[in-house]
Amino acid sequence: MKKNFAVLLTVALVCVLSLYAFAGAAEQPLSVTGGEPVVYDCNNGDEVVARYYMLSDESLRFVKLLLPDGTEYTLPQVLSGSGARYTDDIELLWWIKGDDAYVEKRDETGEWRPLYSECRARP
Repeated sequence: MKKNFAVLLTVALVCVLSLYAFAGAAEQPLSVTGGEPVVYDCNNGDEVVARYYMLSDESLRFVKLLLPDGTEYTLPQVLSGSGARYTDDIELLWWIKGDDAYVEKRDETGEWRPLYSECRARP
């Protein structure tokens, strides 16, 4: 009986410690990583600066874009068939593949129109 009690106590202790470990992991605060600037030179001579970020649990990736006119956008990454696409689906779209990128903006009719095209990351 003492042996069964010792086994039962050990199993219970392992279960309690496991629950405590999982609860502690769930309480870890999220942090944001990334943020180094990447400068893109576009075909018309303009520069677009992108800073790519990610939450520490990798549940969200986003970009902060600084356009040549000084306007800044924060755009979440969305599903893309190729490359990486960031958009608010309302006003602005940033699409990258390798070192190439472009910006599109919705016009008054709701159509996406090129704003900055043929942009390439500086080495």
